[in-house]
Amino acid sequence: MKIINTALLALSLSASVCMVSCEDFLDVNSPSQRETDTFYSTPIQAEQALLGVYNGLLPLSTHYMMLSDIRSDDVWSEPAEDKQRDYVDIALYNPNLYTISTLNTAWNNLFAIVARANLFIEKMEELEWEPGDDGVDIKQTFVAEARFLRAYAYFDLVRYFGRVPLSLNSMTSDQAITTPQSEDHEIYAEAIIPDLEFAVENMKETAYTYSGGIAIGRANVIAAKALLGKVYLTMAGFPLYDRANLSKAEQLFKEVVEYADATGKYWAKDANEWPYIWTSERGDNNYHIFEIQYVAEKNYGNPMVFYATPNVDDRYFEMSGYKIYCDDALDALYQEYPQDIRYKWTVDPQKNYFCKYYESKGRLTELGLSDLSGVLVDRTYFPINYPLIRLEDVMLMYAEILGPTAEGVQLVDRIRTRVGIPALTAEEKTSKAFALAVDSERRRELAFEGIRWHDLVRHNTYVEKVREKYMRMASDENGNIIRPTYLNYVNNIQDYSYIYPIPDTQMKAKVGLYQQNKGY
Repeated sequence: MKIINTALLALSLSASVCMVSCEDFLDVNSPSQRETDTFYSTPIQAEQALLGVYNGLLPLSTHYMMLSDIRSDDVWSEPAEDKQRDYVDIALYNPNLYTISTLNTAWNNLFAIVARANLFIEKMEELEWEPGDDGVDIKQTFVAEARFLRAYAYFDLVRYFGRVPLSLNSMTSDQAITTPQSEDHEIYAEAIIPDLEFAVENMKETAYTYSGGIAIGRANVIAAKALLGKVYLTMAGFPLYDRANLSKAEQLFKEVVEYADATGKYWAKDANEWPYIWTSERGDNNYHIFEIQYVAEKNYGNPMVFYATPNVDDRYFEMSGYKIYCDDALDALYQEYPQDIRYKWTVDPQKNYFCKYYESKGRLTELGLSDLSGVLVDRTYFPINYPLIRLEDVMLMYAEILGPTAEGVQLVDRIRTRVGIPALTAEEKTSKAFALAVDSERRRELAFEGIRWHDLVRHNTYVEKVREKYMRMASDENGNIIRPTYLNYVNNIQDYSYIYPIPDTQMKAKVGLYQQNKGY
């Protein structure tokens, strides 16, 4: 069962948080009529408010598609000169990106999570309750979840925008428009890492539910360890190059993998089971360490499915989203092993769009699952969850750190052989070849999950790889330029392109408060 329900929608934000603007999918049944002093007075009310912080995750799947996947070398978006499209501007590295609404929406949605978490944590500090079942410190475990979510939001903010304002307390409008940007390393040190360390110390394998319900969709200590490991690995790469964090990431990844192996969790055992990961019936909460929860209810389905699915037929209803396709280089990577079952379930073989999240009637019938025709009333109803943390991601990051050791090779081979492709060759177990094999396996396994762009940045290969994509599309097989217009886009990709500009609306909120990122 999904966690999105009317109780979940219990937390409303004060209008005084000037950074937050409510999008349609953040509009909720507001409990603003309640007095805030009494709303948090019992554990059950606090649990409802905590679920309201989780509700802030709903729009993030679209941001991963727009700000990570489209930016990467895995995706091809045909340039459109006839009209302005945010996703095209992002794909073409338009230097005037600061004006597009997508950036401002992402900024607002992520800061909405921060604001909700800050308010929740402050209210919890005022309360004391008796221990729950098994001596659980209810206050600490609820705060740990809120701090996990706040860390997640700040991690995305830093990766997308670099220097952003840092606040660990709720703010009035006057305070918000006087809070300057902090350096990225300060945000890691003062917010992200302390929050996740607190989460690791105070979370358990299953989130505590005071109401006695199922904790499906809630973060646990395994999610906190995995996210903290990813944070450390990110810091060890470009642009911070804080290599001392590699050993910390390695230990955390080791603990996550050992837990999964010991419990059998988060793993599809073979090629027959792998496709079920990407279904709302069988995959729901069974395979991802942490995921955004969606439900077949108006405006509470996965919003990115429509935009990622261009010009398909009316298998449920007509879809007419963006023109986003699998790039030829990724397609060729899949084609190296035609028997790789992931290709069929990731990329539509006829129209070349990413079908990973599109539960068409044909796919469900082939898997023997329920027909959703009577459930998916319109494009806002797609109930498929979106992965934020996957075991396979952790395994491959762990292998990247370990290198071509016996354990590193074994981690990669487990992922390869499960889906029908051979184990690494002796040549691929050499140092440089192994790094490439890990990178290739990340692309095949994690395609269209909002990860590839961040990998390119971490390895500082984003300029090289994306320029290669446009040069390839500009040329024929002999290297002759046949689409000269595409050459114009090659030069748009610069060293500063690893982060986005601060949205124009934020720059204008108080002139002089923020400094725009270089190049914009």
